[in-house]
Amino acid sequence: MATQEPSPPSSMESNKPGFPKKILGNKLEDKHLCNCCHNILRRPFQAQCGHRFCSYCFNRTVSNGPQKCNACIKEDIFEDPTSILKQGCAFPDNAVRREVENLPAVCINESCTWKGSIKEYEMNHEGKCEFMIIPCPSCKERIRFNEQERHNERECPERTLNCKYCKEPFHFKNIKAHDEICPKYPMICEGCAKKKIPREKYVDHIKFCSKFRTPCRFHVVGCDMSVEKEKIHDHERAYAYEHLNLLLHYIMGMKVSMEGLQPQGLEVAGHKLVELQQSLKELEARVSQLSTTSSGPPVQGAAAAASSSSSSSGPPAGTFENVVCVLNREVERFATTMEASNRQHKLDQDKIEALSNKVRQLERTVGLKDLTVAEMEGRLREMSATTFDGVFIWRISDFAKKRQDAIAGRAPAMFSPAFYTSKYGYKMCLRIYLNGDGTGRGSHLSLFFVVMRGLSDALLKWPFNQKVTLMLLDQSNREHIIDAFRPDVTSSSFQRPVSEMNIASGCPLFCPLSKLDGKNTYIRDDTIFIKAIVDLTGL
Repeated sequence: MATQEPSPPSSMESNKPGFPKKILGNKLEDKHLCNCCHNILRRPFQAQCGHRFCSYCFNRTVSNGPQKCNACIKEDIFEDPTSILKQGCAFPDNAVRREVENLPAVCINESCTWKGSIKEYEMNHEGKCEFMIIPCPSCKERIRFNEQERHNERECPERTLNCKYCKEPFHFKNIKAHDEICPKYPMICEGCAKKKIPREKYVDHIKFCSKFRTPCRFHVVGCDMSVEKEKIHDHERAYAYEHLNLLLHYIMGMKVSMEGLQPQGLEVAGHKLVELQQSLKELEARVSQLSTTSSGPPVQGAAAAASSSSSSSGPPAGTFENVVCVLNREVERFATTMEASNRQHKLDQDKIEALSNKVRQLERTVGLKDLTVAEMEGRLREMSATTFDGVFIWRISDFAKKRQDAIAGRAPAMFSPAFYTSKYGYKMCLRIYLNGDGTGRGSHLSLFFVVMRGLSDALLKWPFNQKVTLMLLDQSNREHIIDAFRPDVTSSSFQRPVSEMNIASGCPLFCPLSKLDGKNTYIRDDTIFIKAIVDLTGL
């Protein structure tokens, strides 16, 4: 009967790569390292070629089919098919597993004094250390595990609080905005100085507070005094002459305005004014006729004339009385119409002003939203271009326009998006001068490497000492332009950053501009590609 070939455990048994090398201090041996993640073996499996891998690393390597063993290739001992990694070609190395689990270990977290074996570290300490640095799930700030509760309760700007007045929840960063709308927020009356008046009852309070200062009722015509409610009548009696004078000027101003422009709501009043003017003209004509008739007879015939006049002018006198009555009624109706129109006009103006304020508020809100969306889009673009393996390819489009901007001095330099050596590794970017910089100005394309301040800098080794390779890619894959350097550890460019980024360091004479003129294979569709490779050896 054929024996069944052993296979690695499922991902449910071990879903982590190897242990960090720092837990062994200086007692590290190569035989204890995984040939994939290069950390201390966790659940070691040995392949047919003799190399050992973590169970998790082996499963991940062969998940997409058979793969060549990189360790065999690196050691130049590759043999086919022995050096081909695939499902069923590895078996658990329990001897090495027991050896590794019994190795003495220490905690890698700063200030933690835990000591024990690797097995004890995995079972009792890993992921539970109080000094472990973790990101806050709300604000993403990096904090210690044992400070998580205090951070969530007292420091996190995204923490949720309950208002002590209305008991409604809100984010800490919105505390001022909530205080401005909280219906239970205690307020102080400006008149009687009464304290702890809930905002929802403040309006009712000032309606009846005799000490609350309110604008004079004649403020609409120009009186700018504010008076306590209990003294408002004394003020109006004392300033009656001034109020009447202000009212007169206000009415005269309205008259002048209405002569020039009539609101649509006053069209009816305008028609009434025309009718009144016609009635007045008829009245004046009748009065003129009466005057002419009365002056015709001589003085000595006054009685006869009066009798004759009264009998002959009866209809004109009656007409006069009727016109006067009609005129009085029309004037009253006109005054009523004007008053109603003015009230309606004031209500319309108040509504227009309220709507205008609302529109301005909405415009400000939309503007803030637009800024937030633009910022998030920028972050999304930056995140989509970010890499975490030390290899970064920078695509620069519209090359001709950007080079002309560099020649003209409008934009001499450009920064690339940030990239990393690992998720919690060094943060870096590139800086390029399309018309050169320093000794290469006007003759070369200058390319520099920049170390940036990252969230994990406290956990990294400084100064930065990894080999950096810079490349201008030939888009026909024939002759790439390559330059490489190892950092000068005494330079400030490679120390731990104290600002957003260190001084750039690299190659001012990276590529002659003459290679980019005319027909070439570095520029296609007005686009070039810059590649950076950071050596991860030792990280």
